[in-house]
Amino acid sequence: MRITAVVATMLDAYEPSSWTRLVGSDADRVLVSDGEREYVASIANPEREAASQAERVASAVLQPLLPESAPTIPHVVASRTVDGALVEREGTVTVMVSSPMPGLPLATSMFEERPQLVESLANAIAAIHSADPGPIADAGLVVEESAETRERLLADLDSAASTGRVPSTLLSRWETTLENVSAWRFLPVPIHGNVGPDALWVDEQTVVGMSDLARLRVGDPAADLAAVSSMLSPEDFERFFRTYRSRRGADDPGLRRRVGFHSEITVLEWLLAAVAAQDDDAIEDAAQLLEALADVTGDADGSHEQAPSALADGGPEPTTAEAAAEAPSAAADDAPADEDASAADDAAVAEDATAAEDAPTTDDAPSAEGTQTGEDTPATETFLPSARIEAGVDEDGISTERLDTSELHLRSIRDPDQRDG
Repeated sequence: MRITAVVATMLDAYEPSSWTRLVGSDADRVLVSDGEREYVASIANPEREAASQAERVASAVLQPLLPESAPTIPHVVASRTVDGALVEREGTVTVMVSSPMPGLPLATSMFEERPQLVESLANAIAAIHSADPGPIADAGLVVEESAETRERLLADLDSAASTGRVPSTLLSRWETTLENVSAWRFLPVPIHGNVGPDALWVDEQTVVGMSDLARLRVGDPAADLAAVSSMLSPEDFERFFRTYRSRRGADDPGLRRRVGFHSEITVLEWLLAAVAAQDDDAIEDAAQLLEALADVTGDADGSHEQAPSALADGGPEPTTAEAAAEAPSAAADDAPADEDASAADDAAVAEDATAAEDAPTTDDAPSAEGTQTGEDTPATETFLPSARIEAGVDEDGISTERLDTSELHLRSIRDPDQRDG
């Protein structure tokens, strides 16, 4: 393979004798070896060049900021722009040589098979969020202050509203959340920006590597936690959140609420991306999911006088998006609702997840007989739905990943720090 010849010119005293196409990749990423040392060689065409260079900068900046116990991040050994003909490509391309990541790519089923991965992932995310943001800002990577995050999300709502495909109940719900300024006062931290199965590498019970750092930035830590929530069951996410808060120890009263908001707003971001791409099928898919989401949240909001039950993926008895308006009513009956009570909202932010301690849980979509509620349940933090990321390996040994947007499930939030197992 010609890429081995190019790699040989990029590294001193290195003559690759074999190459292997990486599982889950195309011919643009291969593992090369000289019998003693192994490297990953990747080819980035002009469309992928920006992302490749961004990850290279991010990795170089982040590496010295992390503790030794943190997962391995990509280390680029060499990079060179060459004539595409040398590697059987057109135009000019960039060949990057990096050290191989340890462990194996994550499959989301591993969280159930290896429970300690949940705590390990929490420690890994907390390590990034605890890093010094200064060098990241100095490197020219994106820095988004709390006020800027809120303003951007408000602008996204305006853009989405102009499409005419977002139910008015959702627009009102999201605007109300964003208008609660106290929930959006947070200290920006380094965030991964693209947490998902493709970015995680595991060995037994430990997350040993994190890649896909092209979107590393300084911003809202809740964005990363919302991405994590799409990979975990409700119970596992509570364990994750408990470990994460213990590891970081940061004072962020609105964190829980923002995690929920970022989870739900993902659906709107899909719509905006589809509109930008002029993809009619994707627009229709996103619009249908938004309609189903509006039905579910509207049902929960109107059921009681206290804050709505939370929504999340997972659970053994899933409800399809098409039936979401009918099926979740039993679970929603157990959900307190009062989105309009601004005083309760402020109290919930001030108390963070403590305010959710007595909230009913509907992890398994139970009936009213299957939940336990306190007599004076305070307003809960709202955890909202996101698509469940399902990753694994197919029969040909190729990594697979898909977003399951067909199922919505109800649950409420408990504070992991106060839950009794």
